[in-house]
Amino acid sequence: MVNWRIKMEDLISVIVPVYGAESYLEKCVRSIMNQTYKNLEIILVDDKSPDNSGKICDELAKEDDRIVVVHREENGGISAARNSGIDIAKGEFIGFSDCDDYMHARNFEILHRLVVDNKVDIAVADYLEIEDDDNNHQDEVIDYDKIQIVERLKGVDCMKHLITALNTKTILPWNKLYRRKVFDTKEHFRFPDGVNGEDDFCIPHLLCAADEVVYTDVSLYYWRKRPTSYSRSFKLSRTSYLYVLEEREEFLADKISDELKHRFLVHYMEILWDFYYLVKINYPEEKERYQSYRKKFKDKYEANKDFLHIPAKKKLKWDVFRNALFISDVWYKIDQVKRKTIRKIKGIDNYYN
Repeated sequence: MVNWRIKMEDLISVIVPVYGAESYLEKCVRSIMNQTYKNLEIILVDDKSPDNSGKICDELAKEDDRIVVVHREENGGISAARNSGIDIAKGEFIGFSDCDDYMHARNFEILHRLVVDNKVDIAVADYLEIEDDDNNHQDEVIDYDKIQIVERLKGVDCMKHLITALNTKTILPWNKLYRRKVFDTKEHFRFPDGVNGEDDFCIPHLLCAADEVVYTDVSLYYWRKRPTSYSRSFKLSRTSYLYVLEEREEFLADKISDELKHRFLVHYMEILWDFYYLVKINYPEEKERYQSYRKKFKDKYEANKDFLHIPAKKKLKWDVFRNALFISDVWYKIDQVKRKTIRKIKGIDNYYN
């Protein structure tokens, strides 16, 4: 029989990047303070927030000596804030939360038990996407004995989920508990500064550093859907996501199957196609940039034409983009109308255009 009291002695460091969330921050932090797993180090990283978030951190720290507040001297973004927390964390385990979300009272108790009982390096739980004013999930009854392990995988085998229905669950940082060692590999891996899609960059490295990972379908984290959480218009900075995809391709080159490489390649080509038009439409003055995406597309296609096997319709779309740009422009406009219609039917916001 497992001695649960011994397990509770493991210190978990919980890292919360804080920026512009004064209306939600206290709810977030108190949901961590009130965890049934008490042996926590709660690291609040104030990323030079322009509102009262830094003061709220300091006030909460006066109530709970488990809270450590870091006030960064300049705003560095969410990756830099997370890294500041990781670098000072003392725990054998690391977890994350965003500052405008909250979690179930048993989140870290359950995740820790899943890691320890199953002798794995990372536990992955599900999450609920909630409305801005939804604050009533943290005390829902969860019976640990009825929690199902839906998958147990070697870390590298989690990569198959990066382009499946489990992509979001796999790639997010805060619905997991990690053994510290996955951050302290020989590469001493950290979140990359200044790129869009930092999770897509970092999480594959962390998963591949894990010997084994377990997935459960119990929802323990509540992701708040705020009107201002995401930009509603396309920003040029989003194109740094291409760097993330290129780095991921290089990192996983000798780790994944040809089938998965093919799926990643098709995904990359589709992003290039999208970014060409998003930049062309929203930043017409960036002609050199969006033309470079078309050149990358054509070069990638030529280099992989014998490897690519895609449906006839997609091949036609790609051939038109490579060889008949005027027709491709019309195709894109039609495609956007279809996307918006589908998003409207499904109730999904279209953040780009």
